[in-house]
Amino acid sequence: MTSKAVKKIDVKRAVEYVKQYGGEVDILRLKHFLGEMSLSEVLKTLSKYQFPNGGWYYEDDSTKTLSIGASTLWLRVLLELELTNTPIVKRTAAFLLKHQSPDGSWYELKEKLEKSPQAWLNPDVMDNRLWFTISATVFLMASGFEHHLGIKKASDYLSNYWNKHKKFRVTWYPYWAGIAFFANTRGTSSEAFSTCHVYTMKRLDQYDAFHLGWILNMCKLGNLPASDTLVRASLNRLTLLQRTDGAWSSKYGDVYCTLFALNLLRHYGRINHDNCKGYL
Repeated sequence: MTSKAVKKIDVKRAVEYVKQYGGEVDILRLKHFLGEMSLSEVLKTLSKYQFPNGGWYYEDDSTKTLSIGASTLWLRVLLELELTNTPIVKRTAAFLLKHQSPDGSWYELKEKLEKSPQAWLNPDVMDNRLWFTISATVFLMASGFEHHLGIKKASDYLSNYWNKHKKFRVTWYPYWAGIAFFANTRGTSSEAFSTCHVYTMKRLDQYDAFHLGWILNMCKLGNLPASDTLVRASLNRLTLLQRTDGAWSSKYGDVYCTLFALNLLRHYGRINHDNCKGYL
């Protein structure tokens, strides 16, 4: 096991894979990873996917339908690109907060559900609502809106649900986001954080690279160190899942997943910053 855990990450092949197969947004994310991103180029490209009201559509959605889910996912990318405190993030946050339900939760827009609903939506509507709410909450908190009234309402919604049920529902994702949410709202010694952490750790061998990217992203947002048991185990497994062509696999897109993996591996010290220069 030790020899597998120290498998070397092939950064050069991963970069070449993204350069060969990536779209325009992927290339922007790659340039950021390599320290060669131009802010003007980023804003010009991303403006194609953001509506004037601050909302977004999914990059692969041919209908270009305004979406809460897409807006939340784009906010994650904006954080990856270190665009906090920029107008594009503020517009995104304003859109999400404007479409927050009165009870503090979020759910997908009616038009999106009727026109082109996400394939991953669960028949359990509450499970979907918990994911929309907790993901929007942790990304908005990380974007500098942790003191906004809307975040207090969202936090109360999530905390009240947890206090009543002591668990989430049927899918993995709310538990992963719970790692960041409860680390920031109750602390890493809390029962809620521990439950989400243990739940995730127990299922580690079921996760693919995309899942591990999400888990590590939430660990990062919860300020978990590289020495944390879940972080360390996830990094080891993610390293082992790199393909010989340099990519990481995901049904949601190998290029997206590869950039996801590279960024989290670098954040947690498995990739040296100096090894990410001169590849573009």
